[in-house]
Amino acid sequence: QIIEDHSSPPEYQSVALVVGVTGIVGNSLAEILPLSDTPGGPWKVYGVARRPRPSWNGDHPIHYIQCDITDPNQTHDKLSILTDITHIFYVTWSSRPTEIENCDVNGRMLKNVLDAVIPHAPNLQHVCLQTGRKHYAGPFKLWGKISPINESPFHEGLPRLKLLNFYYTLEDTLMAEVKRKEGLTWSVHRPGPIFGFSPYSLINVINGLCVYAVICKHEGKPLKFPGNRVGWESYWSASDAELIAEQEIWAAVDPNVKNEAFNCSNGDVLRWKHLWKVLGEKFEVEYEEFEEGDDDVLIPRLEERMKDKGEVWDEIVRKNGLVETKLEEIGCWWLVDIQVRFESCLDSMNKSKEYGFLGFRDSTKTFVSWIDKMKAYNYTMVNWWWERETRDAKKRVNNYQNVALVVGVTGIVGNSLAEILPLSDTPGGPWKVYGVARRPQPTWNADHPIHYIQCDVTDPNQTRDKLSKLSDITHIFYVTWTNKPTELENCDSNGRMLKNVLEAVIPHAPNLQHVCLQTGLKHYIGSFEFLDKVRPHETPFHEDLPRLVTPNFYYTQEDILMAEVEKKEGLTWSVHRPGLIFGFSPYSLMNVISGLCAYAAMCKHEDKPLKFLGTRAAWDSSWDASDADLIAEHQIWAAVDPNAKNQAFNCSNGDIIKWKHMWKVLAEQFDVEYEEFEDDDGDGDSRLRLVEEMKDKSEVWDEIVRQNGLVPTKFEDVGCWWFVVAYFGYSETEKIVTSSSSKTLTSMDISREAVKLIDVYTGHE
Repeated sequence: QIIEDHSSPPEYQSVALVVGVTGIVGNSLAEILPLSDTPGGPWKVYGVARRPRPSWNGDHPIHYIQCDITDPNQTHDKLSILTDITHIFYVTWSSRPTEIENCDVNGRMLKNVLDAVIPHAPNLQHVCLQTGRKHYAGPFKLWGKISPINESPFHEGLPRLKLLNFYYTLEDTLMAEVKRKEGLTWSVHRPGPIFGFSPYSLINVINGLCVYAVICKHEGKPLKFPGNRVGWESYWSASDAELIAEQEIWAAVDPNVKNEAFNCSNGDVLRWKHLWKVLGEKFEVEYEEFEEGDDDVLIPRLEERMKDKGEVWDEIVRKNGLVETKLEEIGCWWLVDIQVRFESCLDSMNKSKEYGFLGFRDSTKTFVSWIDKMKAYNYTMVNWWWERETRDAKKRVNNYQNVALVVGVTGIVGNSLAEILPLSDTPGGPWKVYGVARRPQPTWNADHPIHYIQCDVTDPNQTRDKLSKLSDITHIFYVTWTNKPTELENCDSNGRMLKNVLEAVIPHAPNLQHVCLQTGLKHYIGSFEFLDKVRPHETPFHEDLPRLVTPNFYYTQEDILMAEVEKKEGLTWSVHRPGLIFGFSPYSLMNVISGLCAYAAMCKHEDKPLKFLGTRAAWDSSWDASDADLIAEHQIWAAVDPNAKNQAFNCSNGDIIKWKHMWKVLAEQFDVEYEEFEDDDGDGDSRLRLVEEMKDKSEVWDEIVRQNGLVPTKFEDVGCWWFVVAYFGYSETEKIVTSSSSKTLTSMDISREAVKLIDVYTGHE
């Protein structure tokens, strides 16, 4: 029975029906949906489950409905009266001995719900269906018995397996039913192994592991890994229950993501060999790692080990005052056995990120947090991944919480920092911003509310005179460099520039907290001067790779940074290593988009096709890029997050691209005919072709500027031809520059960002 509160009920924007509300994701939905800041809210929530409402679910402000949805009559009677439903979250399933039976019962359950709701809920907008990674790998019972047809990482566009799979039945049922109501949309969500909290869940591996650890401790036995070598060593990815709930809510309310299927995983990988110690320590029980020589045949499955432990569990429950549960309900031994004995699969989150969902979790941390929740039956608030940092209520001097010094403020990332830092919702703010650059402030940078300081930081006296008086600085963002003929000169000049700034600021800024230094992927491949002389590291690059034995001004800068921050107690640092940067700055030394825009404008002016003046290797190879706004956000995050101090981080968009795909995009943006790379073009002189093509074009560029009323610029300033050549002219034997952003997780679609930035250039004339 639903008891309505008739005393001035709150206005609801959306009304959710969560089917499976006591399950591992349903419980998270019941916790998150009623929160005041949940997208699409305020939400009224109906929660459906087969059993009476358990105490551990009782705190959630939902309308609980006990209903057995395998019974069509009961389902119709209890759900058809809920005429205000706007969204259905279907996150339940039932297990049967065979897949044929699974298909039958699960298909009927979903159909019963949709038949009861769709005709009677005039405002119903969306149905979320949760399935899982078995969509790609097949039913559990066939694991190890058939060769995998789809290779991981799995993406949503893979074809169905030619096998019975109740996930396919659910999807087919969903598609047929939503057609009955015009405008009704759907989404399908496919998580992997789920980390979450629900003693009632059929697929809660953490339940089983917690119970196993408690029984081992109770009996004074070591926590022995119950799997085999494959399970111990394999990489796998998990899905946090709150993350899945967030993704489902996002898909339910975002108008741009309707009628799509999405994978959902945390975004990192883990191994049992690393997690087993964590599990043992959480329960203060001795643990044993998998030992070489252990045989899968000799290791009894956990399901076999636990079959006679029901009375032991009852005793543990009584002695410790736990919520009364039966071992067979909470154990999920069959699921644990699958997880620790088979080579697990990975999926791709690219589609989800491309559509705008950037949520992620650290799997080890969530593993621990859900164990804590199981131990304490405690609940924690969820922080939305798109939510900005809440404001510190402490009194601020001059209404600023932090004061930034951006050195290189007219550069490609400095300009983004100057735009983002002053925004009202930027983490760590409100920010006061000093911006330092060598030249007078340009018109395209003048709209940013910053204190502009013209200063040549190669001059120590000028740097000291202009920066030492800025005693309120709390954070330095060092995003500049200078280019010299040799790398030894680069080391000397760039090292002195950084040292001049730090020596001018550190002794005179008592509240200085953090220094961000931006370098780049040349940390791993060496300087441009030595590209053909030094063997670079293999890609993908990670932050812990050793330095190359060659001069590199990035190494010089890092050494100076470490030495200088030691002079002030508590001063922290971060180093940021982007790849090829997409951003806006006509002054940047390394702006490939600036050069490409100028080249395309030149081709259009001269009525010539936009020809790719590079090598076959460059045309076909994959590479990654780093958006300037993303880098700025990355640096601000490291500057204000106390958990990110004194670390180096790669920073890339999270996908890969090829020039063969981008060339058409560039041409279409400038409405110019283009030519693709042809095999008979030859590679021999390609490194010089673009430079040669552009060397006498200054007068043509001046004419373009005059005719179109563009901002007056010198062709040599806007072209960056040497840098474009670096990405057009490498040979088959040279490595492609890609990085692994394993320490942080964020993503941006490179093609769309390139188009956006080209629009910025054309918009700024």
